[in-house]
Amino acid sequence: MTGWLIFGGIILLILGILMIPVHAAADYKEEFSLRIRFLFFFNIQLFPMKEKTEKEEKPKEEKPKEEKPKKEKTKKEKRKRTAEEIVDMIIDVVNKYGPGAKMILGNIRFHRLELYWKVGGEDAAAIGIKYGRICAWLSGVLGFFRNLMKIEKAKFRVFPDFISEKDDIYGGADIEFNPLIVIIGALRMACVFLKDMFKKIQNRKKRRKALQKRQNIKAKESA
Repeated sequence: MTGWLIFGGIILLILGILMIPVHAAADYKEEFSLRIRFLFFFNIQLFPMKEKTEKEEKPKEEKPKEEKPKKEKTKKEKRKRTAEEIVDMIIDVVNKYGPGAKMILGNIRFHRLELYWKVGGEDAAAIGIKYGRICAWLSGVLGFFRNLMKIEKAKFRVFPDFISEKDDIYGGADIEFNPLIVIIGALRMACVFLKDMFKKIQNRKKRRKALQKRQNIKAKESA
């Protein structure tokens, strides 16, 4: 009996800790930074990582190696995803995993959400077209996420930059979420994923059986 009471007490303690909100501060300007704050004493800088000490930075002396002819690249280099592709991918995940993803997003509260987007291009006409497309896209994205998340302060600024040929994006956010709800939502998403995977495996087995039957019928007819 005492053992069950201790076990129940530990479970309640873990649940109580997981119900305490976590605060995160994310910023992006040239490089991404992320700081997590939990309770009063956990304050962790996840990105960028701490710089290595001078001893760690010194490379080990290696023996000179003979230069080998460089092999030609057979695979195409991976292209970095644009901001639009990343957000569209998140929207696809939300639509696919429904209740679990919406549960996670509904738990997130943005105390600050800022985005500054300088639109560059080859010429003024291209920049103008691109500027209009980005403004329309951002308006739709903000409306989509406002229906799912709590956004207190949102500041989106998009402006054309006729000097630069490339886009320049920077911004940040102060986020608050409940770890327990995130875990439950992730488990619900995992259930949907496993269910879809199980269906795919069953469909593959059915197709293989059908193919095997056709091959057996053809073999009998030829015999």
